[in-house]
Amino acid sequence: MTTPLYVVAGFLDSGKTTFISRMLRHCRRKEILVLQFEEGEQILYATQHCKLLGWTKKELEQSFERIADEICQIMQHQKFDEIWVEWNGMEAFSKLERIFLQLRMGELFHIAKVIYLADVPVADMLLGQTGEAPISQVAASDLTFLRNAETKEDRSRFEQKIHGISRSEVHLLSQPEMKQTVQKKRMAPYVPAAASIGVIGSLILAAPFLEQKGLPLNTILTLFMGVFLQGVPFLLLGVLLSSAIQVFLPQSWMERVFPKNPILGMFIGMAGGFFLPVCDCASIPVFKSLLKKGVPIQAAICFMAAAPVVNPVVLLSTYYAFNLDIRIVIYRMGLGLLCAFLIGLTFFLKRPQQILKEGAEDFGCCSCGCYEEIGEQKGISGKVQLFFRHSQMEFFNVGKYLIIGIFISSVFQVADLSWLKGLGTISLPIALLAMIALSFLLSLCSSSDAVVARSMSGTFSFVPMMGFLVFGPMMDIKNLLMLNGYFKKSFVVRLALTTLVVCFGIVLIFGLLGGGGVVL
Repeated sequence: MTTPLYVVAGFLDSGKTTFISRMLRHCRRKEILVLQFEEGEQILYATQHCKLLGWTKKELEQSFERIADEICQIMQHQKFDEIWVEWNGMEAFSKLERIFLQLRMGELFHIAKVIYLADVPVADMLLGQTGEAPISQVAASDLTFLRNAETKEDRSRFEQKIHGISRSEVHLLSQPEMKQTVQKKRMAPYVPAAASIGVIGSLILAAPFLEQKGLPLNTILTLFMGVFLQGVPFLLLGVLLSSAIQVFLPQSWMERVFPKNPILGMFIGMAGGFFLPVCDCASIPVFKSLLKKGVPIQAAICFMAAAPVVNPVVLLSTYYAFNLDIRIVIYRMGLGLLCAFLIGLTFFLKRPQQILKEGAEDFGCCSCGCYEEIGEQKGISGKVQLFFRHSQMEFFNVGKYLIIGIFISSVFQVADLSWLKGLGTISLPIALLAMIALSFLLSLCSSSDAVVARSMSGTFSFVPMMGFLVFGPMMDIKNLLMLNGYFKKSFVVRLALTTLVVCFGIVLIFGLLGGGGVVL
């Protein structure tokens, strides 16, 4: 049986030595090995069964291999019940892994927990301003203990920062159950995957029974896979564009492309949405990257709102879905651009102060896991490596919201929404609102929603269908979830409500001015 190893990391004076001493007080009869890679002011409490070894940061840098060999020999010649490591707060976690994850040590121990300690005022100031190493420690941590959080707001804000980097559990350092929390066994990495496979297998086996009971599970799964396979290529394209903007395009270039004149910048944003073949879910990562590069929020919103409605792929699919009727294409493009401009204009009139979620974004490090500063990457090879890492992490980060949104929309697609269709004959405003609600619930990909809209031409008139084609790509269930993953809830709610009001108002005015006279 391998020996459990506990790693304690954090900035200097975060309380690492005191924390380990508290843990050792509960291990009086255990054989403990303590390895210190940092010299602090506190003296470690050690029992007679505790073996203590220490190295300075300078020794670690100059004699790395010798230290690794020394640790290996000690572990091979003596059996320990636990191993505790006090890791230097300014050393990358990868260096610790190089020491302890060697093949010759693999059979001697297992990393039970990585614990990060944070003095909230100090860590809040330094984390992200002192290079990659401290962030890599947070990213690797299983538990984070906080101290000196003066208010609940301070603690909550710092917790969001931690969760922007890792999935670490966050507790107060003063909690009485600290020992139990540290020693609580963590879930094996294969358990979530095994559980997911088990759930999917159970659903497949139960599908015939559930179908007999009236639950169209096969239909839901078929719709889910169809939309998922259709949306993933566009999402991948959006992630690649987002990563390219973030890694390759310098700030000065973006400032030249988007002029200081905000109105002109909004037109540039809409033009970018017209020429880039990205659908609704793909435009959101690009929107985030534009903001991080300093593009004015109004221009970035114009791009995000316009791109899924007026890009070439969407316009071409609309043209063929409506039997080569160019009028539909012109109306959809015109209304989409007008709505996008007005949505962006509302943020020009009253700009929010902070829209990105607090976390890694606040201190210049990408929340997708790229811990190096982009400006520090020299040469094309370094940029390319960062580009692929950024793309990989952002794809998985945003992909989970896409999957959840697609599943929810698949359920709505098999649900009985005939009551919404029944509203199509009451009045134009009600029919338009019903069609907008339907577009939100169905959450179709903007490259194929025209086919569905055309199939409902017998129930709804032309104007409600235009509401479906304009509002749906800008805001639906999966878009709302993806936005909520990146941005503050207040911004997401404001954007959703603004999009609803603008699209409903513009399309309704269009209908009242004669758009309703269009015959398909």
